[in-house]
Amino acid sequence: MMAAVLLLTALSANAQRTKHAIGAHFGGSTMDLEYQCHFTERNFLDVTAGVFDLGDGLTAQATYNWNIRQWSDWTPRFADWKLWGGFGGGVGFYDHGEHDGMMLGPVGVLGFGFTLNDLPLTIGLDYRPMVAIVLGDNSDLINSGFKNLGVTLTYRF
Repeated sequence: MMAAVLLLTALSANAQRTKHAIGAHFGGSTMDLEYQCHFTERNFLDVTAGVFDLGDGLTAQATYNWNIRQWSDWTPRFADWKLWGGFGGGVGFYDHGEHDGMMLGPVGVLGFGFTLNDLPLTIGLDYRPMVAIVLGDNSDLINSGFKNLGVTLTYRF
């Protein structure tokens, strides 16, 4: 029992200083596995891979993000709150109706959430729009990436 308490204490002490995180994002147009590499307390790289538009495609995205603002005094015993944002790009494959081919385009991120004080777990709501161009048969602009409002869960280690 004492070992479990010491382990949780060690994890909580390092929750804000850990470099890596893994997790999942569940959004309106993507369901992804997620990896983050935190360079400093202010910026991090977020790489995701998963399904796009309810299974009509597969996508991989990478965004460079900044912690725009943090509030550690809102709920000091519970969690540190933060607002983050960033931009990057995505690439993948799309097959829906007449559109079949490689897709690529810019990706943006704006999120708001909290990191628990007792566990290195971050829970947040984010908006990750992607404007994708499908290259192949019947090339076109795919706008379903605009509905990508979702929930993100990451565990920092």
